[in-house]
Amino acid sequence: MLKIEGLKKGYDGNEILKGISLDVNKGDVISIIGPSGSGKTTLLRNITTLEQADGGHIQFAGVDNDFQKLNSKDIQTIRRNVGFVFQNYNLFNNKTALQNITEGLIVARKVKKREAEKIALEALERVGLSDRRNHYPSQLSGGQQQRVGIARAVALNPQVIFFDEPTSALDPELVGEVLKVMRNLADEGTTMVVVTHQMNFARNVSNKVIFMADGYIVEQGSPEDIFEHPSEKRTQEFLTDILANV
Repeated sequence: MLKIEGLKKGYDGNEILKGISLDVNKGDVISIIGPSGSGKTTLLRNITTLEQADGGHIQFAGVDNDFQKLNSKDIQTIRRNVGFVFQNYNLFNNKTALQNITEGLIVARKVKKREAEKIALEALERVGLSDRRNHYPSQLSGGQQQRVGIARAVALNPQVIFFDEPTSALDPELVGEVLKVMRNLADEGTTMVVVTHQMNFARNVSNKVIFMADGYIVEQGSPEDIFEHPSEKRTQEFLTDILANV
């Protein structure tokens, strides 16, 4: 469904992504793990065209082109078929939960307001926040704000939803409510690519785990492959360190 080959990205001569290739199939829940600075967030932002990659090829939603040759129509097509859940929510502070969701539908998708509100309410129901539809972000907890962010992505009915460390800005007691929503989406067959430090989610919800370090995919496989039988020394060291601190 989504195929990335040889994706490269650098900043000021510093190469961040060093030729990443990735296949995402319908219904996949892929967790990307690895140390800070390994290029995980950059990878998501380049796949979704929030940033322009320096090299590589993408096949997705009828687009089959080099990243550097994507035209405005290609970029629009890619963006229309992905959802993105940001680490820091990225909600409009002057809009209610409902309005945060309808904004993209009305402006980007040209959906009529009444239909957009219907879709938004259904999305809020899915994340357990229909009773907070008229609340502004300042009236919501961090976990609730992130659930609105997930509802916003879901409402667009994308082929793939990308999550960039969706729980890292949350207080520990709020993490569970967001992970529960994500687990429910996975159970419903939603295709998801998740950058995460939540090893239990990666282990128990994903069907594929990717370990990145230093701009490369070091190792990938099933959760059992990665967590029980990692073959690369770098993967073994990372898991030993991070699981020792759980």
